[in-house]
Amino acid sequence: MPSAAVLGPVVIPLVAAAGIAAFGLARIDLGRMAAAAGAWGSVVALFAVWLPVRSSLELTLGQLGFGSAFDLRIDGVTFAFGLIVAAPAAVLLTLQPRAWPEAALSMLALTAAMASLEAGGVVLTAIAGGTAATLAIIMLDTEEPRATRPSWALLLAGWLGLTWVGVILQIGGGTAVYTAVPVGAVTGPVFVVLAVSAVIATSLFPWRTWLSRLWARTSLRAAAITIATLYPLGFYLLVRAYELGDGRYPNPLFNVVLASIGIAAAFGAAARAQAAITRREFFGEVIPGFGGFALTAIALGTPLGLVAGLVMLATASAMVACMALLPDRAGLAPLVTIAAAVGLPPGLAFGARVIGIEAAFEAGDFLGLIGVAGAAAWVTWMVAGARAIGLPGGRGRPAAETFAGVSMLIAALTLVAGPALAATQFGLANPVAAEVMPSSGGSLAGGLISVVTVSSVMPVVTLFVPLLLIGVAIYSLTDTAAIRTQARTALFKVPAAAALDRARAVVRAARVPEQYRSILDLKELEAAAARGNPILWLAALVALGFAVTR
Repeated sequence: MPSAAVLGPVVIPLVAAAGIAAFGLARIDLGRMAAAAGAWGSVVALFAVWLPVRSSLELTLGQLGFGSAFDLRIDGVTFAFGLIVAAPAAVLLTLQPRAWPEAALSMLALTAAMASLEAGGVVLTAIAGGTAATLAIIMLDTEEPRATRPSWALLLAGWLGLTWVGVILQIGGGTAVYTAVPVGAVTGPVFVVLAVSAVIATSLFPWRTWLSRLWARTSLRAAAITIATLYPLGFYLLVRAYELGDGRYPNPLFNVVLASIGIAAAFGAAARAQAAITRREFFGEVIPGFGGFALTAIALGTPLGLVAGLVMLATASAMVACMALLPDRAGLAPLVTIAAAVGLPPGLAFGARVIGIEAAFEAGDFLGLIGVAGAAAWVTWMVAGARAIGLPGGRGRPAAETFAGVSMLIAALTLVAGPALAATQFGLANPVAAEVMPSSGGSLAGGLISVVTVSSVMPVVTLFVPLLLIGVAIYSLTDTAAIRTQARTALFKVPAAAALDRARAVVRAARVPEQYRSILDLKELEAAAARGNPILWLAALVALGFAVTR
């Protein structure tokens, strides 16, 4: 396989974006057709590069600056996260109509996300990630300027922090390339900055963040692409951190802290989901919930936990496309989607969470208690899902961007794919664990029909297939027409939730004294970024990346 093939997943959507913009300026709208071709082309290119050799392929295109190479690489980690990013974007761009400016921006966002994943070093990852964050803000404001969106400063903060990490590694270790950084250069303080940057990039906190608020927008076209392209990148940083540290984090305490943040985010999302007043509000907490469970599993520091986290992220990726296509009306589609979202057996989410909790128990010590907390959070999600079945749909969506049949198909596939959990682990997640944890204990085995752990064997095919048949039988005997949508009281109130909301409102209401606003007004800076020429801001980001590497 020639090294130039590495460019395919990045260049194809970039060429599609250029074609869409060129024809759009000539008043020929190629929007959906060209965007679909570019996104699926990126997916096909990933398969074409990875499957024939199933080993790392690199391409160096020169130097970014002093000691920082413009290095692109496709390995097991890039392949897995590339599919997690590109596959839902391809589905959405194929089905949902977009004006050509929105389609071009979506293609550029996908290009930046894929470049971030293919980057061979920390600095290039930070530059591409910051570009993807900027494009997300432009895309959201282009679609609906007055609607809810994340703060550009918040999105960019994580990538600026990662740039700092890259500079420190470049100075202290002589390189910021993932495969070449000396283990001794990844010290505790450096890892803290990297971990904080990753958590900010994913916005995984116990309180309600932009991941949930974006689902309140009237249209979910830009919101879904934003989540699909940005959300997985923070997890990617935490997985690459294992590679930087030769299969582990600098101190076991970091594993505990990150796992605790993950379970707090999962339980916080579950608590908000069980108090939701509409199904749309419930679905807004699904991705943060999946992310919390995935972060907990990835942070365990074992190959089994890493595999469980990756399968959860892959399922969350499918749910992004599923929920973005789901109309706000009652019917079979929301019922199946809720079942897939809460981890009903024998779905992929069910199997991944079982493996994640098993991995926490096998890790022992305090991480075993985190496994117990994970089980409690999962039970809360089950209860929230049962309640959500009878909730009103929400504010309504434009009919042109909803496809109930496709949404139900995606949700059903994640449910019936449970027996293929071992195959998913073998083909998608195991290469990642082998790449970043080559010397870790607890090797993965089981092949295509079983998941083998240190203490047990889960025969997923022989266990999940009967569960699937039982589930189909129960559904066929259930009268779904008896379900009535109505307002329902919350099962419990989150302690101190009101006080936290008031405190955050006070912080948001804080204002800089008038005489200093001209130099410290971040909102005005964001507005200028949204109004300005996107090329100018992309060039500014590239110039910033070049400057920090000199």
